[in-house]
Amino acid sequence: MHILITGAGGFIGRHLVNTILENSEDSGLTRLTAMDLNLDALGDHPLLHKLVGSFADDAILDAALSVPADQVFHLASVPSGAAESNHTLGMSVNIDGTIALLDRMKDQGNYSTMVFASSIAVFGKPAVNEVNDDTLPTPNLSYGSQKVIGEVLVADYVRRGWIRGCSVRLPGIIARPPEPNGAVSIFFSDLVRNLSQGKPFTCPVSISAMSWLMSVSCCVENLLHAATLAQDKPHTWTLPAMHIAIGELVNELDELFPDLELRDLITYEPDPWVEENFGSYPPIKCLKAEAAGFHHDGSALDLVANAMKTLNP
Repeated sequence: MHILITGAGGFIGRHLVNTILENSEDSGLTRLTAMDLNLDALGDHPLLHKLVGSFADDAILDAALSVPADQVFHLASVPSGAAESNHTLGMSVNIDGTIALLDRMKDQGNYSTMVFASSIAVFGKPAVNEVNDDTLPTPNLSYGSQKVIGEVLVADYVRRGWIRGCSVRLPGIIARPPEPNGAVSIFFSDLVRNLSQGKPFTCPVSISAMSWLMSVSCCVENLLHAATLAQDKPHTWTLPAMHIAIGELVNELDELFPDLELRDLITYEPDPWVEENFGSYPPIKCLKAEAAGFHHDGSALDLVANAMKTLNP
């Protein structure tokens, strides 16, 4: 089996690549093509083929699919803040690049599978008391709008019988390394990393701000599960993330590091725009997704403990 991963050099992509390679003996994997603008963080493996460049580049796509792919995990995108500040770039990569990738998969003629990494950004600032499996998208940023379009495109290619596939809406994923990626939500990871290392942190949302979070290991498990569900009927899944307040996140870190006096290290300076877009999420209940086998980390403590594994593998 040949698996292609776009955005393979990113935080989620790296963990997905490593997990797939670790289980390659049992999965029937024959080739894993990793594509991204930078792949320096990936090691070498006999089954790993690295392609440095943009998935929206025709030559790179041709090289990636010189051997027809059986599964494609489409993670690459221009993320939230970057897509908002540079609309042309966001449209070129997030929309035009996705269309080009889907067309290549269609032209292969082997009925391959795509798992499209969408985002909770499709909900914007949810004007509902609870988000569930049936909540309709209401994006209020270009990134969210572009992810909705990606979901619709994947569904249409599946409907036409050109590919198998599904879309998975990812929540905030922690704890990312301290590398710029254009995503405003990276402050969640900065909070976990700085406080766990005894460093001060200025939080751009209030102590009561609520969001949906998931560890990267849990995210990878859900992505791999999605690939087993992608059939001939289109489906978009909202992952059952943890609904957690910033204060609760700090409390769990304080339990893990009682000697650091974490509450003295954090200062709250809420930015109204960040609070509105990343700290005002209502409860989430995705019963259909859970029944289909998707899951969250389990508890606030499990979330923080799993996130810490990323910082201390």
